[in-house]
Amino acid sequence: MTPQQIADAIRHKKFGADVREAMAQGLEYCMTQAQKVDKLEQDLSNLDKRVASLEVLPNEVTDIKERIGTINKQIDKLNLAVFGDGATAVSIDNQNDINNVKKAKGISIDYDNDKR
Repeated sequence: MTPQQIADAIRHKKFGADVREAMAQGLEYCMTQAQKVDKLEQDLSNLDKRVASLEVLPNEVTDIKERIGTINKQIDKLNLAVFGDGATAVSIDNQNDINNVKKAKGISIDYDNDKR
């Protein structure tokens, strides 16, 4: 029954049992609607939480970009400290590049010079 039909039944029924049944159906209908409202409130609350977490992302991305910039500056300082002004990056991603890099043919250490 619709809410209007339930209201009409309560107003116009002549026997107590019929009125009680209409009242029971009315309460059941109210409970069903209240449960739907509770579910909608929960869904809305969950959406609010998700939106709030998404609103934080641009700030986090900005922080990450700043940290990346700081790390890149530190890497540049380390390259300068280790390799001097002429530091160049050597790619090790491609095996062909490694083979084309000039390598020392050998290293010899003259231990006799240390004794003098």
